[in-house]
Amino acid sequence: MTHDNDRENRPHLRLVVNNAEKRNPRPSTSEDDFISFEELATKRDIFRPEFYQDMDQLQKNVYEELERFLGGKGWPYGLDPRHGRLLVLPAGVVCPETAEHGGTQQDEILVYVAEDVTGQGLCLSLEMLLPYYSEDEAVMEDAFLYAPVNQYGTLFLEENRHDSFLDLIYRLALPLFPPDLTGKLLDRLFAIAAYELKETLRGLAEYPAG
Repeated sequence: MTHDNDRENRPHLRLVVNNAEKRNPRPSTSEDDFISFEELATKRDIFRPEFYQDMDQLQKNVYEELERFLGGKGWPYGLDPRHGRLLVLPAGVVCPETAEHGGTQQDEILVYVAEDVTGQGLCLSLEMLLPYYSEDEAVMEDAFLYAPVNQYGTLFLEENRHDSFLDLIYRLALPLFPPDLTGKLLDRLFAIAAYELKETLRGLAEYPAG
């Protein structure tokens, strides 16, 4: 039951399309239009009213703190109100080693806020679809088993909605309220993500993709 609630709270769509060029072209079953990161970033002020429209005040406080934090860092980011209210960053900004292990400029890190599965607070999640892909499910399952076990973040396999193949995804989650979100907590969150993504990508680089 907890797993089902978790899946309902996760925005899936953007994760399964942001690495489309790595796959063979296949028909998309989705009617939703993908918005490029460049458009999300350049039109951030235009998308912001839609992004925050009718949002719970606690969630709004978290996203506003995230925006202040990223603005202070000088990191590029976009607001995607169409695919689950996602804050989108280039993966290379958070983890520069991404490019050394098969990543491209299209790889993204998604940050979003959802209700905690207990219903007693919020959960801040950071996710990345890893630049590792094979049409052979056995290869993906073996890679999942071979990948490093992280101290904080987790890896999981999820079926791609557009082509039914498997994606390998990294997720780091932080419970909120309590505690309140602060710049120090966000510094820690992104530092952990950068380290664990680097170690995960390094481990996967030693495992041959199909």
